[in-house]
Amino acid sequence: MQTPPTRPVSGPMSGSGWRRPIVRRVAQATALFGLWLALSGELAVEFLAAGALTAVGGVAVSELLFRGTHEGRFTPAPSSIAWLLRTIVRFAAYLPWLAYEIVVANVYVAWLVLHPRLPIDPTLVRFDTTLGSERGQVLLAQSITLTPGTVTVDASNGVFVVHCLSRRSRKGLAEGGIERKIAAIFEETAPTAIVLSDIEEPGQVPR
Repeated sequence: MQTPPTRPVSGPMSGSGWRRPIVRRVAQATALFGLWLALSGELAVEFLAAGALTAVGGVAVSELLFRGTHEGRFTPAPSSIAWLLRTIVRFAAYLPWLAYEIVVANVYVAWLVLHPRLPIDPTLVRFDTTLGSERGQVLLAQSITLTPGTVTVDASNGVFVVHCLSRRSRKGLAEGGIERKIAAIFEETAPTAIVLSDIEEPGQVPR
C-alpha cells in the first residue's frame, strides 16, 4: 500500500522568526524570569540563579507535557516583528480598560451582595467565539473570570461555558465588549453579535 505524502505541519511549531520553537522558549523563560524578579525583589546571586532555573524548568516541563497537543486547533500567530510590536502596544492599552471594567463590576457585585433582597439570577451559558488563536481564547477566558459576576467554567474548541451571576452580568457578556477588544489586539475577526445558549443539562456542556 502506497503511503500518502505527509503534509508539512503548519502552526506555531513550524514558524520562522520570533515564532521558531527555540526563540519562543527563550522568550517564555525570559518572561517568567522577569516575573520572578518583579515578585521577589531580590537581586542576590542565589536568588537570580534560583529564578533562572525555575523559569527554564517551568518552560521545559510545559514543553514535555503539552508538546503536540494543540497543533492544527488554533490560528498561528504572524511571524512579523511589526505585528508583535503592534500587539504589545494594543495589549498595554487594553489593560487600563479591563481594570476599569473590573472596578465597575466589583461595585455592582458588592451592591448585589448588600442588597436586602439579594437580586441574583445565576445562569450557566455557552457561546461560540470568533477568536481562532490560542492566545486570544486564553485572554478572553481570563478576562471574563477576572471580571466579577462572570466565571469561565470551560473553554474548548472555541466553545465557552460561562457562569453569570445576574441578568446584568449575562447582558454584559452578550454585548461582547471584551471579545471585540481582544479581537482588535490580535487582529482577528470581531463578533457582530454573541448568542448565548442556556445550559440546563450536563449533556449540553462541550466535552
